[in-house]
Amino acid sequence: MKKLVGVFLAVAFSVVSAFGAEALSKKGMAGNLEVEYSTLKPISQGMNLIKVKVMDGTKEVKDAKVSVVASMPAMPGMHAMEEKGDAKYVKDAYEANVVFSMGGTWQISIVIETADGKKQRLKSSVNL
Repeated sequence: MKKLVGVFLAVAFSVVSAFGAEALSKKGMAGNLEVEYSTLKPISQGMNLIKVKVMDGTKEVKDAKVSVVASMPAMPGMHAMEEKGDAKYVKDAYEANVVFSMGGTWQISIVIETADGKKQRLKSSVNL
């Protein structure tokens, strides 16, 4: 009976966790630029569309080169992984597709090269 209750609770917790996940939304600074990145659905293993908004004060930056790099360091028995998505400006944000090949903590680096050639970088992380 105890095993049955334990299995039931484990399954119930898994279902609640899957439906309780929220879309990603984070903000930070890349030099003097305010950067917000988000997803429309909870971030998951596989392909994810990441939207990036870049502001310089009150002005939206629309003419930069933006890339999103997700990386995971090497661990015992596993090589380092890195996925890069070059973003394109669509409507009100840059959009990049990034593949997360497995669960775990991924380091995120959003690189912004403005029209004047200056590069700024936002470092963050996400958990799958």
